[in-house]
Amino acid sequence: MSEFADQLDTRIDDVRHRIHEARSAGDDFLVENLIDDLQNLMELAGRNDVDTGPIAEVIQAETGALPVIPSPEEL
Repeated sequence: MSEFADQLDTRIDDVRHRIHEARSAGDDFLVENLIDDLQNLMELAGRNDVDTGPIAEVIQAETGALPVIPSPEEL
């Protein structure tokens, strides 16, 4: 795995941890913002040819919904 992909994984793990903390605190606004951060990380991964499947699974787990994954032409 590349250094970029490793850093991306680290950022995703951090955001997931922050989502769980925000949910525990009842901060729905922060949860929504952090989920947006996950979606932005997925777009960043897609633009850099990193497999977005694992990020999509994280978003699905956190939201209960499948994210819309843009095609490479849309990025």
